[in-house]
Amino acid sequence: MTDIYSPSTSLPAKINRRLIPYRAKRNLSLKLDNPLISLTFDDCPKSVVDNALPLIEQEGWQATLYMSMGLCGTTNHLGLHMSESDVTAAHASGHEIADHTFSHIDVTTVSKDEFEKNVDKNQEKLNELGLPPSETFAYPYGQVSIDAKKIVEQKFKGARGITSHVHRASVDLNQFNSNRLYSGQAYTKLLNDIRSLRDNPGWLTIFTHDVRDTPSDFGCTPDQLKTVISAIKDIGADIMTAANAIKHLENKHAA
Repeated sequence: MTDIYSPSTSLPAKINRRLIPYRAKRNLSLKLDNPLISLTFDDCPKSVVDNALPLIEQEGWQATLYMSMGLCGTTNHLGLHMSESDVTAAHASGHEIADHTFSHIDVTTVSKDEFEKNVDKNQEKLNELGLPPSETFAYPYGQVSIDAKKIVEQKFKGARGITSHVHRASVDLNQFNSNRLYSGQAYTKLLNDIRSLRDNPGWLTIFTHDVRDTPSDFGCTPDQLKTVISAIKDIGADIMTAANAIKHLENKHAA
């Protein structure tokens, strides 16, 4: 098992993370009368197939899986990752198979060309499996650069980050935010954010990694996912994949 990668915590890196959300934006105004939620999973561990997707499918919902196809069949701190057949089966069940780069790279550590080639390599692998082009993207580790935002704007309907925020007035489709479904304090915050949508509708995306009884620091338990599902049902939210949510928001904007 490899060491867990951590993005740079240097002062320039911290400043960059503060400034990037204000650069290379693709803003869309929001007009929602009902809460909108997207459930997303990153990388993606096999425990998502075993423990998360069945719970979501029981509700008739669909999730977005941000796949780094180079991780298929490997094992790391998130556990065993999906096989290629797991990915195609998830697609056949109606879930969105989205892009997360082939090698799960930190976009701030590679050149513009290397980043684009890694994104395209991921799409080529999905194409080999008979899957359609991905419609959305998620930045590995939540690391974003101006060049990356410009590239994903040409390739995807939207790209997801990892900053916790509910979109109510507008959204930057080149870096839309997402709330953690992790065990710990982030879990309590997420439940409060879901409940807040009842009286103040917006678009909330949720992300996690492994879903198992003893999750990593980047995952949750099946029971925690069940509680989140119950909270979502309590507020009567619309549940859509990231791609379908963006289409819905664009249609509402155009109306």
